[in-house]
Amino acid sequence: MTRTVGSAADRAHDLTGHHYRCAKPFTVDRTRIREYARAVRAYHPVHWPESAAAVFGFDAVVAPPTFASLIWQQARRELLRNLVTGYRPERILHIDQVLEIGRPLLAGDVLTCDIFFESFRSYRTYDVLTVTGLLVDQAGLPVQSGSSALLVRTDEPQGDVSRVRAPRRGCLLATDDGVAPVPHLRLTPPAFDFERLTTGTQLPTATTRLAPRDLGIYARVMGDTDPIGPDTGPSAPGTPAVVAPSTLILALAAGYASSCAADPTALTTFRAEFANHIHYLPVPPDHTAEIEFSGRVVAIDGRRRTATVAIDAYSQGRKLFGYATADLRFPRANLG
Repeated sequence: MTRTVGSAADRAHDLTGHHYRCAKPFTVDRTRIREYARAVRAYHPVHWPESAAAVFGFDAVVAPPTFASLIWQQARRELLRNLVTGYRPERILHIDQVLEIGRPLLAGDVLTCDIFFESFRSYRTYDVLTVTGLLVDQAGLPVQSGSSALLVRTDEPQGDVSRVRAPRRGCLLATDDGVAPVPHLRLTPPAFDFERLTTGTQLPTATTRLAPRDLGIYARVMGDTDPIGPDTGPSAPGTPAVVAPSTLILALAAGYASSCAADPTALTTFRAEFANHIHYLPVPPDHTAEIEFSGRVVAIDGRRRTATVAIDAYSQGRKLFGYATADLRFPRANLG
Protein backbone atom coordinates (compact mmCIF):
# COMPACT_ATOMS: atom_id res chain seq x y z
CA MET A 1 0.00 0.00 0.00
CA THR A 2 1.29 3.48 -0.91
CA ARG A 3 1.08 5.83 2.03
CA THR A 4 0.54 9.53 1.65
CA VAL A 5 3.18 11.77 3.19
CA GLY A 6 2.30 12.64 6.76
CA SER A 7 -0.42 10.00 7.02
CA ALA A 8 -1.32 8.17 10.21
CA ALA A 9 0.32 5.08 8.70
CA ASP A 10 3.57 7.01 8.22
CA ARG A 11 3.54 8.18 11.80
CA ALA A 12 2.77 4.69 13.14
CA HIS A 13 5.50 3.15 10.95
CA ASP A 14 8.08 5.65 12.19
CA LEU A 15 7.30 4.77 15.82
CA THR A 16 8.19 1.10 15.38
CA GLY A 17 11.03 0.17 17.72
CA HIS A 18 10.39 3.19 19.96
CA HIS A 19 8.49 3.60 23.19
CA TYR A 20 6.37 6.34 24.68
CA ARG A 21 5.82 7.22 28.33
CA CYS A 22 2.40 8.59 29.16
CA ALA A 23 2.41 12.18 30.35
CA LYS A 24 1.00 11.56 33.81
CA PRO A 25 1.07 8.63 36.24
CA PHE A 26 -2.21 6.81 36.78
CA THR A 27 -3.46 6.62 40.36
CA VAL A 28 -5.57 3.57 41.11
CA ASP A 29 -8.39 4.62 43.42
CA ARG A 30 -11.06 2.51 45.07
CA THR A 31 -13.94 4.29 43.33
CA ARG A 32 -12.58 3.44 39.88
CA ILE A 33 -11.98 -0.15 41.01
CA ARG A 34 -15.57 -0.52 42.18
CA GLU A 35 -16.97 1.08 39.03
CA TYR A 36 -14.88 -1.20 36.83
CA ALA A 37 -15.75 -4.27 38.92
CA ARG A 38 -19.43 -3.54 38.49
CA ALA A 39 -19.03 -3.06 34.73
CA VAL A 40 -17.25 -6.42 34.24
CA ARG A 41 -19.35 -8.39 36.78
CA ALA A 42 -16.46 -8.87 39.23
CA TYR A 43 -18.32 -9.37 42.51
CA HIS A 44 -15.66 -10.93 44.73
CA PRO A 45 -15.57 -9.05 48.09
CA VAL A 46 -11.92 -7.95 47.65
CA HIS A 47 -13.03 -5.51 44.92
CA TRP A 48 -15.47 -3.68 47.18
CA PRO A 49 -15.08 -2.73 50.89
CA GLU A 50 -11.66 -2.38 52.46
CA SER A 51 -12.82 -4.55 55.36
CA ALA A 52 -13.47 -7.46 53.00
CA ALA A 53 -10.12 -6.97 51.26
CA ALA A 54 -8.43 -7.01 54.68
CA VAL A 55 -10.05 -10.34 55.54
CA PHE A 56 -8.32 -11.80 52.49
CA GLY A 57 -4.95 -10.34 53.46
CA PHE A 58 -4.85 -7.13 51.40
CA ASP A 59 -4.03 -3.64 52.63
CA ALA A 60 -6.40 -2.03 50.10
CA VAL A 61 -9.21 -2.80 47.69
CA VAL A 62 -8.01 -5.13 44.90
CA ALA A 63 -8.63 -4.35 41.23
CA PRO A 64 -10.06 -7.05 38.93
CA PRO A 65 -7.37 -8.77 36.82
CA THR A 66 -8.16 -6.80 33.64
CA PHE A 67 -8.39 -3.39 35.32
CA ALA A 68 -5.20 -2.41 33.49
CA SER A 69 -7.22 -2.24 30.25
CA LEU A 70 -8.73 0.98 31.60
CA ILE A 71 -5.23 2.44 31.92
CA TRP A 72 -4.18 1.26 28.46
CA GLN A 73 -7.38 2.66 26.97
CA GLN A 74 -6.45 6.03 28.42
CA ALA A 75 -2.91 5.64 27.07
CA ARG A 76 -4.24 4.78 23.61
CA ARG A 77 -6.28 7.98 23.51
CA GLU A 78 -3.16 9.93 24.43
CA LEU A 79 -1.22 8.24 21.62
CA LEU A 80 -3.92 8.97 19.05
CA ARG A 81 -4.10 12.57 20.21
CA ASN A 82 -0.37 13.26 20.35
CA LEU A 83 1.51 10.81 18.12
CA VAL A 84 -0.62 8.80 15.71
CA THR A 85 -3.13 11.43 14.65
CA GLY A 86 -5.45 10.54 11.78
CA TYR A 87 -6.81 7.19 12.95
CA ARG A 88 -10.47 7.12 13.99
CA PRO A 89 -10.83 5.42 17.40
CA GLU A 90 -14.13 3.77 16.44
CA ARG A 91 -12.35 1.92 13.59
CA ILE A 92 -9.76 0.27 15.84
CA LEU A 93 -10.32 -3.42 16.67
CA HIS A 94 -8.41 -5.84 18.88
CA ILE A 95 -7.07 -8.90 17.06
CA ASP A 96 -5.51 -10.50 20.10
CA GLN A 97 -4.39 -9.78 23.64
CA VAL A 98 -1.72 -11.07 26.03
CA LEU A 99 -1.89 -10.00 29.67
CA GLU A 100 0.90 -10.80 32.14
CA ILE A 101 0.22 -10.10 35.83
CA GLY A 102 3.15 -9.82 38.20
CA ARG A 103 0.88 -8.82 41.07
CA PRO A 104 -2.69 -7.52 41.39
CA LEU A 105 -3.26 -3.77 41.28
CA LEU A 106 -4.39 -2.17 44.54
CA ALA A 107 -6.13 1.06 45.45
CA GLY A 108 -3.40 3.61 46.10
CA ASP A 109 -1.01 2.31 43.44
CA VAL A 110 0.59 5.07 41.37
CA LEU A 111 1.52 3.61 38.00
CA THR A 112 3.75 4.80 35.19
CA CYS A 113 2.67 3.55 31.78
CA ASP A 114 5.17 2.92 28.97
CA ILE A 115 3.96 1.94 25.50
CA PHE A 116 6.34 0.02 23.19
CA PHE A 117 5.66 0.02 19.45
CA GLU A 118 6.67 -3.47 18.37
CA SER A 119 5.58 -3.75 14.75
CA PHE A 120 3.52 -2.13 12.03
CA ARG A 121 2.06 -3.45 8.78
CA SER A 122 -0.04 -1.58 6.26
CA TYR A 123 -2.48 -3.11 3.79
CA ARG A 124 -4.89 -1.72 1.23
CA THR A 125 -7.83 -1.22 3.58
CA TYR A 126 -6.37 -1.62 7.07
CA ASP A 127 -3.24 -1.22 9.19
CA VAL A 128 -2.05 -3.52 11.97
CA LEU A 129 -0.13 -2.14 14.96
CA THR A 130 1.40 -4.34 17.64
CA VAL A 131 1.96 -2.53 20.92
CA THR A 132 2.95 -3.56 24.44
CA GLY A 133 2.12 -1.60 27.55
CA LEU A 134 4.17 -1.89 30.75
CA LEU A 135 2.92 -0.68 34.12
CA VAL A 136 5.53 0.22 36.77
CA ASP A 137 4.53 0.98 40.34
CA GLN A 138 5.67 3.72 42.72
CA ALA A 139 8.56 1.53 43.88
CA GLY A 140 9.90 1.31 40.33
CA LEU A 141 8.91 -2.35 39.87
CA PRO A 142 7.04 -3.64 36.81
CA VAL A 143 3.71 -5.07 37.89
CA GLN A 144 1.78 -5.87 34.71
CA SER A 145 2.25 -5.89 30.95
CA GLY A 146 -0.23 -6.21 28.13
CA SER A 147 0.41 -6.77 24.42
CA SER A 148 -2.21 -6.13 21.76
CA ALA A 149 -2.46 -6.37 18.01
CA LEU A 150 -4.72 -3.55 16.84
CA LEU A 151 -6.39 -3.61 13.44
CA VAL A 152 -7.26 -0.15 12.14
CA ARG A 153 -9.74 0.00 9.29
CA THR A 154 -8.62 2.73 6.90
CA ASP A 155 -11.35 2.07 4.31
CA GLU A 156 -14.44 -0.06 3.91
CA PRO A 157 -13.21 -3.67 4.22
CA GLN A 158 -12.66 -5.66 1.05
CA GLY A 159 -12.22 -9.34 1.80
CA ASP A 160 -11.39 -11.09 5.04
CA VAL A 161 -9.31 -8.80 7.23
CA SER A 162 -10.10 -10.93 10.29
CA ARG A 163 -7.50 -13.50 9.27
CA VAL A 164 -4.62 -11.17 10.07
CA ARG A 165 -2.34 -12.70 12.69
CA ALA A 166 0.01 -10.58 14.71
CA PRO A 167 3.62 -11.55 15.42
CA ARG A 168 4.01 -13.29 18.76
CA ARG A 169 5.48 -11.00 21.38
CA GLY A 170 7.65 -11.72 24.37
CA CYS A 171 6.46 -10.57 27.75
CA LEU A 172 8.24 -7.57 29.23
CA LEU A 173 7.69 -8.86 32.75
CA ALA A 174 9.47 -12.11 31.93
CA THR A 175 12.65 -10.30 30.90
CA ASP A 176 12.95 -7.94 33.86
CA ASP A 177 15.12 -8.79 36.83
CA GLY A 178 12.79 -7.16 39.30
CA VAL A 179 9.08 -7.85 39.42
CA ALA A 180 6.86 -6.60 42.19
CA PRO A 181 6.27 -9.61 44.45
CA VAL A 182 2.89 -11.09 45.19
CA PRO A 183 2.25 -10.44 48.90
CA HIS A 184 1.74 -13.19 51.47
CA LEU A 185 -2.02 -13.64 51.15
CA ARG A 186 -4.84 -15.43 52.89
CA LEU A 187 -6.88 -16.82 50.00
CA THR A 188 -10.22 -18.52 49.58
CA PRO A 189 -10.02 -22.25 48.75
CA PRO A 190 -10.20 -23.10 45.02
CA ALA A 191 -13.23 -24.78 43.49
CA PHE A 192 -11.15 -27.94 43.10
CA ASP A 193 -8.14 -29.55 44.77
CA PHE A 194 -4.92 -28.75 42.89
CA GLU A 195 -3.33 -32.05 43.97
CA ARG A 196 -6.16 -33.92 42.27
CA LEU A 197 -6.27 -31.74 39.19
CA THR A 198 -5.49 -33.57 35.93
CA THR A 199 -5.08 -32.59 32.31
CA GLY A 200 -8.49 -32.72 30.69
CA THR A 201 -10.44 -31.69 33.79
CA GLN A 202 -13.57 -29.86 32.65
CA LEU A 203 -14.48 -26.62 34.40
CA PRO A 204 -18.10 -25.71 35.12
CA THR A 205 -19.86 -23.64 32.49
CA ALA A 206 -21.04 -20.13 33.27
CA THR A 207 -23.44 -17.87 31.38
CA THR A 208 -23.58 -14.09 31.38
CA ARG A 209 -26.09 -11.83 29.68
CA LEU A 210 -25.37 -8.37 28.32
CA ALA A 211 -28.02 -5.73 27.69
CA PRO A 212 -27.51 -2.35 25.98
CA ARG A 213 -27.60 -0.70 29.42
CA ASP A 214 -24.62 -2.83 30.49
CA LEU A 215 -22.66 -1.59 27.48
CA GLY A 216 -23.44 2.00 28.40
CA ILE A 217 -22.14 1.42 31.94
CA TYR A 218 -18.94 -0.17 30.61
CA ALA A 219 -18.41 2.63 28.07
CA ARG A 220 -18.71 5.30 30.74
CA VAL A 221 -16.27 3.50 33.03
CA MET A 222 -13.77 3.22 30.16
CA GLY A 223 -14.21 6.89 29.29
CA ASP A 224 -15.83 6.28 25.91
CA THR A 225 -18.09 9.11 24.81
CA ASP A 226 -19.98 6.83 22.40
CA PRO A 227 -21.25 3.57 23.94
CA ILE A 228 -22.50 2.33 20.56
CA GLY A 229 -19.11 0.81 19.79
CA PRO A 230 -16.84 0.46 16.77
CA ASP A 231 -17.82 1.33 13.22
CA THR A 232 -19.28 -2.00 12.13
CA GLY A 233 -20.74 -0.88 8.84
CA PRO A 234 -24.40 -0.42 7.90
CA SER A 235 -27.09 -1.84 10.18
CA ALA A 236 -30.80 -2.37 9.78
CA PRO A 237 -32.79 0.84 9.22
CA GLY A 238 -33.53 2.54 12.51
CA THR A 239 -31.45 0.04 14.49
CA PRO A 240 -28.20 1.33 16.06
CA ALA A 241 -25.18 -0.98 15.92
CA VAL A 242 -25.00 -1.65 19.65
CA VAL A 243 -22.03 -3.92 20.32
CA ALA A 244 -20.08 -5.33 23.25
CA PRO A 245 -16.43 -4.32 22.66
CA SER A 246 -13.62 -6.84 22.61
CA THR A 247 -12.13 -5.49 25.86
CA LEU A 248 -15.37 -6.29 27.71
CA ILE A 249 -15.49 -9.82 26.29
CA LEU A 250 -11.87 -10.35 27.35
CA ALA A 251 -12.61 -9.06 30.86
CA LEU A 252 -15.56 -11.42 31.24
CA ALA A 253 -13.47 -14.38 30.05
CA ALA A 254 -10.65 -13.54 32.47
CA GLY A 255 -13.19 -13.18 35.26
CA TYR A 256 -14.60 -16.61 34.42
CA ALA A 257 -11.14 -18.17 34.76
CA SER A 258 -10.52 -16.45 38.09
CA SER A 259 -13.92 -17.51 39.43
CA CYS A 260 -13.14 -21.15 38.66
CA ALA A 261 -10.10 -20.84 40.92
CA ALA A 262 -12.24 -19.06 43.57
CA ASP A 263 -9.43 -16.51 43.79
CA PRO A 264 -9.49 -13.06 42.13
CA THR A 265 -5.67 -12.96 42.17
CA ALA A 266 -5.09 -16.44 40.70
CA LEU A 267 -4.71 -15.24 37.10
CA THR A 268 -1.07 -14.72 36.07
CA THR A 269 -1.30 -14.86 32.27
CA PHE A 270 -4.22 -14.46 29.89
CA ARG A 271 -3.93 -14.91 26.13
CA ALA A 272 -6.75 -14.60 23.62
CA GLU A 273 -7.21 -14.25 19.89
CA PHE A 274 -10.63 -13.57 18.49
CA ALA A 275 -12.15 -15.91 15.92
CA ASN A 276 -12.48 -14.81 12.31
CA HIS A 277 -14.95 -11.91 11.94
CA ILE A 278 -15.42 -11.74 15.74
CA HIS A 279 -13.99 -8.58 17.30
CA TYR A 280 -17.16 -7.40 19.01
CA LEU A 281 -20.54 -8.87 19.91
CA PRO A 282 -23.81 -7.40 18.60
CA VAL A 283 -26.42 -6.83 21.29
CA PRO A 284 -30.09 -6.48 20.22
CA PRO A 285 -31.46 -3.05 21.19
CA ASP A 286 -34.41 -4.49 23.13
CA HIS A 287 -32.94 -7.80 24.27
CA THR A 288 -29.77 -9.33 25.73
CA ALA A 289 -26.83 -11.19 24.27
CA GLU A 290 -25.91 -14.37 26.09
CA ILE A 291 -22.31 -15.61 26.38
CA GLU A 292 -21.56 -19.13 27.61
CA PHE A 293 -18.08 -19.76 28.98
CA SER A 294 -16.52 -23.17 29.52
CA GLY A 295 -13.00 -24.43 30.08
CA ARG A 296 -10.72 -27.41 30.47
CA VAL A 297 -7.29 -27.91 31.99
CA VAL A 298 -4.65 -28.40 29.29
CA ALA A 299 -1.42 -28.25 31.32
CA ILE A 300 -0.27 -28.50 34.94
CA ASP A 301 2.99 -27.36 36.52
CA GLY A 302 3.28 -29.06 39.90
CA ARG A 303 6.45 -27.25 40.91
CA ARG A 304 5.01 -23.78 40.29
CA ARG A 305 1.52 -24.89 41.32
CA THR A 306 -0.07 -23.47 38.19
CA ALA A 307 -2.61 -24.80 35.73
CA THR A 308 -3.26 -23.64 32.17
CA VAL A 309 -6.92 -23.54 31.23
CA ALA A 310 -8.27 -23.35 27.67
CA ILE A 311 -11.39 -21.18 27.57
CA ASP A 312 -14.25 -21.42 25.09
CA ALA A 313 -16.90 -18.75 24.66
CA TYR A 314 -20.02 -19.03 22.52
CA SER A 315 -22.71 -16.50 21.73
CA GLN A 316 -25.45 -16.34 19.13
CA GLY A 317 -24.28 -19.65 17.70
CA ARG A 318 -20.73 -18.40 17.14
CA LYS A 319 -17.40 -19.21 18.75
CA LEU A 320 -15.88 -15.95 19.98
CA PHE A 321 -12.23 -16.97 20.37
CA GLY A 322 -9.81 -18.59 17.96
CA TYR A 323 -8.00 -19.51 21.15
CA ALA A 324 -7.99 -18.31 24.76
CA THR A 325 -5.92 -19.61 27.66
CA ALA A 326 -5.44 -18.58 31.26
CA ASP A 327 -2.61 -19.51 33.62
CA LEU A 328 -3.88 -19.83 37.19
CA ARG A 329 -1.78 -19.93 40.35
CA PHE A 330 -2.83 -22.17 43.28
CA PRO A 331 -1.03 -21.18 46.52
CA ARG A 332 -0.60 -23.82 49.15
CA ALA A 333 -3.43 -24.17 51.64
CA ASN A 334 -1.26 -23.18 54.60
CA LEU A 335 -0.86 -19.58 53.38
CA GLY A 336 -2.32 -17.14 55.83
